[in-house]
Amino acid sequence: MNSPSWKTFYNESNGLKKPAKANQLISKKDTTAIKQLLINVLDGFFAKNDIHIGLKTYINNELRNDYIEKMVANPPRVEDSLETWSQQIFGNQKFGIVLIGLEEYSNAFAEKLATIVSPLLEIAGLPLNGLSFLFFMGNYGFTPFGIHKEAVGEDGILFHLGPGNKQFYTWDDPKYNSIQHNSEVFHNITKMLPNSKSYNLEPGDAMFIPHYVYHIANTPKFSMSVVLDYINPPIDRFENELIKETAEENLQHSVEYTKPLKLNTPQSSLNNLIDIPSIQKKLEIALDRKILSLKSNGGIRRKSNKIKVSIPSTDTFSIKSKKIFQLYIDEKDLKTTLIFARGHRLIKKNILNYLS
Repeated sequence: MNSPSWKTFYNESNGLKKPAKANQLISKKDTTAIKQLLINVLDGFFAKNDIHIGLKTYINNELRNDYIEKMVANPPRVEDSLETWSQQIFGNQKFGIVLIGLEEYSNAFAEKLATIVSPLLEIAGLPLNGLSFLFFMGNYGFTPFGIHKEAVGEDGILFHLGPGNKQFYTWDDPKYNSIQHNSEVFHNITKMLPNSKSYNLEPGDAMFIPHYVYHIANTPKFSMSVVLDYINPPIDRFENELIKETAEENLQHSVEYTKPLKLNTPQSSLNNLIDIPSIQKKLEIALDRKILSLKSNGGIRRKSNKIKVSIPSTDTFSIKSKKIFQLYIDEKDLKTTLIFARGHRLIKKNILNYLS
């Protein structure tokens, strides 16, 4: 992957703070590979039970999830293109498909995209709630849900795969940027377009959109785009989630018990019940493990799909990581060693310390 191209892209976006376009950020070879892997993603999605969660289908800009059953009954085949498959499902209708959480349905897709975006993490850093992917496919014209913002803290990088071009429009204006997320969507597209900035995206191009900038795309001819969600949560949400994750770690550093509270204890004395150093230590351990989990998964927030294999019966065997998915070790607990792999934890008991 071309790191200088990513560096230029990063700089032109003012450090991921304003909309920017990168020409041919993805090679033709990678574009072709991603299109093929999207078939694996759809097959993985259709194989699950709750198929109505995560996928939206539009016909003539109207939500039509009744088509999902037809797609499940006739999933795409590896030997077919998604354009051919779409023609079989939707005919000549104007349609659009939006699927989120792509990394959940194909380990191969996750590996490919993690490799492609790895220069971004080297340049911009790891977002504290990780990375996720979604995709748009169809010939639906303007985005069916109107001129909108992304979710709070979810900056987006759209990778356009083609074959058709996509026209992208942004409104990077303080009066729009200051509008609270999820409070207003605009459907008066024709009226607002003259005040937008437009970008023509060809296959291989990329477009960065900050989470606070209104935008819409126009896809008149069949094409596909994958969007990377680069998720930096608001501080309050991050702290609240970390507190919850810390509780789930069930860390135990004390053998003492709390003591009953006298009914006449003044409010000002309640703070004495809180062991700040102990709580901070637990938060730090939980945060460290959260980051190790993300780093072991190439920054992707969802864990890989587990594949069962038989462990060799020999006395020794080794666990090796793929280049983009490094293994990380946590040895803070004397009795156990945690191995982080693809977002999962492998627990290894330290037998000698158990016996001591």
